[in-house]
Amino acid sequence: MLDDDVLDLSGESAGERGLDSSSPFFVTKKAAAVLKHAILDSYVVPFASKVGRYAPDGRVVYLDGYAGPGRYEDGTPGSPALILDSAARIAGFRQLDCYFVERAPKNYQSLAALVSEASAQGLAAHALKGHVEKHLGQILDRAAGAPLFAFLDPFGLGLSFETLTQQIFGSRSVHGTTGRHATEVLLNFDANAVRRIGGLLTSPKDTPGKPATLRAMDAACGGSWWREEFLASQNNTEAVRRITTGFADRVARAVRGGYWTIDVRNRAHHQVAYCLVHFSRHKEGMWLFGEAASLAQVEWRRACLPPPEEGTLFNAGDTFDDEEEQRARAWVARIRKNLEGLQQQLGTFTIDDHQSEILAGVLGQARNKHIRAAVKQLHKDGMTSCNGVGDVRRLRVTPPPQRRQP
Repeated sequence: MLDDDVLDLSGESAGERGLDSSSPFFVTKKAAAVLKHAILDSYVVPFASKVGRYAPDGRVVYLDGYAGPGRYEDGTPGSPALILDSAARIAGFRQLDCYFVERAPKNYQSLAALVSEASAQGLAAHALKGHVEKHLGQILDRAAGAPLFAFLDPFGLGLSFETLTQQIFGSRSVHGTTGRHATEVLLNFDANAVRRIGGLLTSPKDTPGKPATLRAMDAACGGSWWREEFLASQNNTEAVRRITTGFADRVARAVRGGYWTIDVRNRAHHQVAYCLVHFSRHKEGMWLFGEAASLAQVEWRRACLPPPEEGTLFNAGDTFDDEEEQRARAWVARIRKNLEGLQQQLGTFTIDDHQSEILAGVLGQARNKHIRAAVKQLHKDGMTSCNGVGDVRRLRVTPPPQRRQP
């Protein structure tokens, strides 16, 4: 387990939370949190609905390792409140068995009260005090034989690479990756921690705790490889990108899965505060998360709008829908180009087998409806016999039909 002074590296400047409910983060929700919560709200219910059908009694385990107080001071739901609402919505056909871990005493008190209310309503909810490492073995034991979704949103550095890959994923059944064996993780990979800790590599100052902090980053990343990546980068932006991708690649290889990375900012012109990295061992999870990420980006853009001003004729929100349509048209055009490239390369192919290639350049932004629109454009222009009707992932795109010679 990492010491608190090593763990707490992200700071309030990240647009994320402090250690307890006195932090400004817990007063009102910032745009970065809107994106994160919108992804959870859009993803957990479809995930539980699909994988829970194969689980005993429809039970799906949800773990939030760094839960916070559950709600903001203004009453806005935090991630635990959102998940408990999701559990209530699907309670008629799925049991979402929720475990919320929080180490800060004030936050835990608020969290425990929220969980107590949910339990009284018949939901399976548990509030656990302390570090997630303390409770992880017990939670994984209880998750045996059931699908598991873990949300890890720490202050700075969180679980070690070894704990993530060997204890969480490694403890799960190797006999299958779907249904009751499904294991998925959504985690916060802190860009501010990368910038701050990486800065220690070039700082001439003899900072107290410097060796321990660098070792903690090694443990989080699965080795010291990140140090070379940081030093080889031209700037912090490149360093964050290279180290985030390197981390995700290494985890995915270790657990034999795929991943998504979503950059999270408080405003479009701000630097990345953190990256949400989603790991799944199954294609279904990759597609479901792509949908959730796209929908969440819409809510993030909406949250970034300045508040309406009294006495003005126009406000930024007045053109929001038109701007979204413009974005969608650009995404469809890019997807069409990608589809045409696959036609030239492969001839005939199925959408389901080429998610990353089809969404290249618009990953995390576009979703299935934009793929369908691009296929329909190709069909209308005589470029494929596939008409775009039916399950998008099952669409089989063919080359242009052969024209008869006169």
